[in-house]
Formats: sequence, C-alpha cells, structure tokens
Amino acid sequence: MKKLVSVSLSALLTLSLFCVPVTAEEETAAEEVPVRKTGVLTMLNITEDEMEAYEKALRTAGRQLREEGAVETVFNGNRPSGDNRSSRPRAEHEVVYYDTLDAMLMALNAGDIDNMLVYESTGDYIDSPELEAMVQFTDADDQGHFAEIIKNGIMSNDFAFMMMDDNTALRDEFNDAITAIREDGTLDELVEEHINKAAADKSITPAVELPSFEDADTIKVAVTGSLPPMDYVGPDGAPAGFSTAVLAEIGKRLGKNIEIVVVDSVGRAAALASGAVDAVFWTRTNASSNRLATDDEETKKELIEKGRAQMSDEELEVFDQLREEIDFSSYGSMDMPEGTIITDSYYSDRIIPVTLQETIDKIKAGQ
Repeated sequence: MKKLVSVSLSALLTLSLFCVPVTAEEETAAEEVPVRKTGVLTMLNITEDEMEAYEKALRTAGRQLREEGAVETVFNGNRPSGDNRSSRPRAEHEVVYYDTLDAMLMALNAGDIDNMLVYESTGDYIDSPELEAMVQFTDADDQGHFAEIIKNGIMSNDFAFMMMDDNTALRDEFNDAITAIREDGTLDELVEEHINKAAADKSITPAVELPSFEDADTIKVAVTGSLPPMDYVGPDGAPAGFSTAVLAEIGKRLGKNIEIVVVDSVGRAAALASGAVDAVFWTRTNASSNRLATDDEETKKELIEKGRAQMSDEELEVFDQLREEIDFSSYGSMDMPEGTIITDSYYSDRIIPVTLQETIDKIKAGQ
C-alpha cells in the first residue's frame, strides 16, 4: 500500500468529531471502558492540556455540524442499538503518536490503532477495498457561516513553505512566485495533473523535474517524501507529487536550483533550525480561522461581531463555547516552532479519518 500523508494540528481536532464508535462486543463489558485509538504523527509544540481543550471544543462543534447536515459519517443509521445503550460505557479516546507514516500504517493493519488521519486528497489517492474514509463533507451552497469557519477553518490545513524568520527575502520571493502561478492558471494545471488525475487513475504520482541552472543559487527544501499525491520520493530518489511540482515551478520562476532533502516529519524543524535546509514543506490551520490574528483589538472585535451576526442562536451558543477553548488569534501558528515564518498558502485540504474496511463492516453489523 502507498504511504500516507502527514497532518498537523487540525488532525487532532478532527479525531474528536469522527472517532470510531465502540462495537457491540466492547459494549457488553459494562464495567470496562473501551479505548479507541487514533494514529497521528508526532506534534512539535502542542501540550497535552492544549490537546484536551481542542478535543473538548470539537466534540461540541461536531454535534452542531451533524445536526445541520454539514457532515455525514459511514455510521449514519448503522450504529448498534439496544434498550440499554445509554447505560453502556462510552469509549475513551486516545491519540497515539508515530514518528513515521510507515509505522502508523503498520499499526493500523496490526490493530494497534483504530483509525488514522489523512488529507482528503490522500484519502482519494489511497482509496482501496481495504480502506474506507469514515466521513464526508457536504458542501451545500447555502452552508452557513458557522459550518464554513469550522469545516474550512479549524478542520482544514493550508499547504505552505516554512523558513527561519531571518530569511524574509526568500519568503517574499516565494510569495511573489506563488501569486504569479496562481494568477496565470499554472497552479490549477498542477492541481489537475498531480492531484485530481493521480487520484482518479490511482497511479504513482507523476515524477517532477527539478530546475537546474548553471552558476545559480541552490535552495534546499526538507520534505518527508511520503505524502502522495502531495509529495513523494521514490525508491530511486526521484521526486514527485503536487507540492514538489509547485516547488519546481517556483524555482523556475526565481531562476534558482532546487535540492530536495528527505527527512522524517519530526526532523523537518531541526533541519531548518540548523541551517541544513532553507525551507520545509509545512501545513497549518486554514487562513479562514486565522482572520482574527491581528493586534488591533477594534478590528478583531469587528470581525467577531460580523461573524456572530451570521449565526443562529444555537450556533452562537456553540461558537461561544468554542471561543472559551480556542484562541482563534493564535490557532494557526501553535505548531510553528519559535523563530519561523511561513509563506502564502498554495493549497488547502480538509482532514478525514480513515480506517480498515473490516472495521467498518463490523460496526455496521453491530458486532
């Protein structure tokens, strides 16, 4: 099976909303509380207290989204039932961290975890008879403001490049190139070729030729090489994937060489801080949830009130509970190491839980 994608902070939030329900067999042991485990890659700067706060917030938000039909799960109408269901113990939920994606996938197949979290694009790419996504997002045209800020904000990630804060010149060059490829349609072409087509064909992500200019500067970029169809490095060392294609296009626009340095997820920040690389592929919370990241209190108040005016009374109650748990003004930067900056986003994707098909079948059958 192909390798899976890394996820950042939003992944941990999503597990609270879509974790695997307990099976009938587990519910029969009323005195024993079952534990459902979700695999994610190790976080860098998130404390356990912060994780608990976000999980609590998303449980509240998830109930509201389901009531509004903004999300659907494979378990809708298929959960085990029974007169004594309310007296049975509710599962406890545990996050299991893995340093590598291969280790996490092995844990899923071995039954050590119950599900794992991937981006939608990766979920489409790795779709197979053995795996199934546990949730689908419904994107109605009349989707309300509350659903928009949850689904397209704190449950989505922006793809960007991270650099040290003394490298603003390179950050600005990247931003100019990202703007250019977006405006001239090149970015849409890369999405179609390296994400949509790759997912539809279930093929190996297309190889990417990195720019090479004689006597030009070289930009070293750390990648995990295991995010198909976003980025991938084959056994022969050939780079591939959408993010890599974007990086190659940026190099061409800047007239600079691009060198890929493969590291594991945790090692990216260390490689950047040590100067071994100039930039790293990075994901952070979608900009939709970062619009409150301003030092101007009047602007922040105006943005909050404008959003509140577009919500129902029920949504306002949930939103106020979320604001007690989540600091929206700093949410998008919580997992960024100190002393780093980030480029503009070139792509956004939502996070979904994926589990084994046999697990889905057992739960639907009430086993």
